Amino acid sequence: MKSIRPGCTPFFRLMLSLYAACLFISCAHAPPIPMKGNKPADPNRVSFKGTSANIFADPLTLAGRLQKPAGDGPFPAVVLLHGCGGIQPKRDHRWAERLSDWGYVTFQVDSFGPRGLSNVCTYTGKDSIDIFQQRVTDAYDALQYLAGLPFVDVKKIAVMGWSHGGHTTLQALYQDRKMPFQAAVAFYPACRRSLSGMSAPLLILIGEADDWTPAAQCVTMMPKGKTSPEVILKIYPGAYHGFDTVGANHKVRGSKGMHHLQYNPVAEADAIIQVRSFFEKHLR
Repeated sequence: MKSIRPGCTPFFRLMLSLYAACLFISCAHAPPIPMKGNKPADPNRVSFKGTSANIFADPLTLAGRLQKPAGDGPFPAVVLLHGCGGIQPKRDHRWAERLSDWGYVTFQVDSFGPRGLSNVCTYTGKDSIDIFQQRVTDAYDALQYLAGLPFVDVKKIAVMGWSHGGHTTLQALYQDRKMPFQAAVAFYPACRRSLSGMSAPLLILIGEADDWTPAAQCVTMMPKGKTSPEVILKIYPGAYHGFDTVGANHKVRGSKGMHHLQYNPVAEADAIIQVRSFFEKHLR
């Protein structure tokens, strides 16, 4: 007996042709999805030519994520500097979204991808110094990039960083630049120098229980009495490193051993209030 497969019947072939025609029509009108490998590319990712922290090295093509509020602007803007483990979506992306909702353009600088790095948490000695110098240069390159965008207010650009990026933020404020940042926020940075004589108003947010970048160091380095620009230090009782990273409750290896990271919703909630108020004061 001759067998007949369902796929070979005239009726099935007719239905298949109609389905293919409908699929072609719908796809013809669908916008193309940018791809990177097998994954959709990030539509917010941009790149530009930076400068070099080393006069003997070629300029680096920097990359990062750019987000802007709805409208034409000009808007104030914030350069965002990730920690030693690179950009963390559960922290960095959430802050970028939050700032955009408040009316700020944000640029998340990817300091590692263009350099072929993924993690510098265990760097010591010259390697540690070099990457900090490079990241300070990245921060000012990002400022220049934002200043060239038509929807950014060039007189209202701030910098904000976490951990390694927070320490980079402090280092950036020791710089004497023709176009300085107008405000800065550092989450749990390493405070290794006096916080006097900074080039912009500074807000430091850190946990009392932080065993990686101890809050006591920042207390020691605070200016004596009032200073201009202002320096504000907010310490959260019982909070650890990474208190604004949703879901964090683990240890990370640093250059001097293991350190505890833990999300603290109470500390994060207050940090949101502090950052919004600080930027309203200095960027509006």
